Amino acid sequence: MTYLLFCLYQWLGSRHLNTRKPGKVAGCFWSIIAGFTSFGIHAGGPPLSIYMLPLGLDKQKLAGTMAIFFGIINLAKLFAYAQMGELNNDNLLTSAVLLPLCPISVFLGMYIVKKINQQTFYKILYAGLLITGIKLIFSGF
Repeated sequence: MTYLLFCLYQWLGSRHLNTRKPGKVAGCFWSIIAGFTSFGIHAGGPPLSIYMLPLGLDKQKLAGTMAIFFGIINLAKLFAYAQMGELNNDNLLTSAVLLPLCPISVFLGMYIVKKINQQTFYKILYAGLLITGIKLIFSGF
């Protein structure tokens, strides 16, 4: 519900209210939520987006910041996942099979970010967050 309300507020409410960019406290809060949800259900993107999108960063800076954030989060999760026995042969084999797709995906993502204009980039991100919110609401029923 939070994601849905956030998107609606950004599209409808923020035009009529005096809004300011989120500060350090909001950044710490949403980063902690993003780390927690990333560890538990691999869904840290939406919480971090609630903090990052209103900042209005350049599209390449936004994409790079989120990539670095989740790179660090994923490295931090390795030790915990190993302790929980999640780094077993099946998971490692799946990772090895998918590994060649990583550089292809990175370069494709970089290409798309460079080619798309800033306004369209943000519209796509907000639409994705809205769809995620709607999906989560319906999954709860």
